Amino acid sequence: MDKRRLEAFVQLSQELNFTRAARLLNMTQSTLSAAIRTLEIELDVVLFERSTRSVALTDHGRLFLPHARAAISALDSAKSAVSPSGGLKGSLTVGMLNGLRMIDIPALAGDFHRRHPDVQLRLEAARRGTDELVERLGDGSVDIAFVGSNLTDKRLRVIPIRSYKLQLIIPSSHSLAKQRSATLDQIAQEPFVDMPRGFGQRAAIDGAFTRQALPRSVQIEVAELKMIPDYVEHGLGIALLPPELVPAARPGLTVIPLRDVEIEWTLSVVVKAVEATSRTVSAFLHLIPQYTSSDHPF
Repeated sequence: MDKRRLEAFVQLSQELNFTRAARLLNMTQSTLSAAIRTLEIELDVVLFERSTRSVALTDHGRLFLPHARAAISALDSAKSAVSPSGGLKGSLTVGMLNGLRMIDIPALAGDFHRRHPDVQLRLEAARRGTDELVERLGDGSVDIAFVGSNLTDKRLRVIPIRSYKLQLIIPSSHSLAKQRSATLDQIAQEPFVDMPRGFGQRAAIDGAFTRQALPRSVQIEVAELKMIPDYVEHGLGIALLPPELVPAARPGLTVIPLRDVEIEWTLSVVVKAVEATSRTVSAFLHLIPQYTSSDHPF
């Protein structure tokens, strides 16, 4: 099976647009169309549903995608193993969370690119947070992911970077602001500002309330963690956040610890555990500690 056709299939499955995919592959649109048709004939299945307005993977295409990615990775690894220079080739897709600052992603990506210029590096932000990134690790559409969750999935190799203990963040005018601590029961009826479902922070908090059989109403959902204090300060709800997110010089907010429960949120980097870690993935993982900072956690 021709590697170039597999790469054309994978690129088109990501872009779902022949014009963009052809440009990224440095080929003409007609050449890309021919490559896809040839691959479909070879497999005796239809991989894409095409119309004048849209392109979508068929069920066969979705089933074939992780195998195509694995085949490309295996071919790249085999080629690198016998390369006289030992240089890495192929592609690497990294999934990220929006607003992540503890890892200097631009500097990390730039260093990796300079060290391994023949690797096509792709960085993709997840709209649905950790849940989406875990799904994409499973289907092979990302190779590495930065996630915010205490994952225990045996199919994944989880490398913790830093853990955060959540505390109550409230407006300084709130009735609880003068207390030394608070309980979940005291805040269960309050409106909350939080991340959408699917993000690790949200899952950790929801789980804590569920375990105590307490209700919780999230009235405002914010896609970036660092924006939550702004909504709290304006009196639109309370939040449970890492205290590092609230500068000491912010008089409109008060941080109070919880005394009846400990809620922890962990930033980790994750790869598949069921597969041997490729040299490309290992090279990227090796660089991460150099670009991890505790000074700017978000």
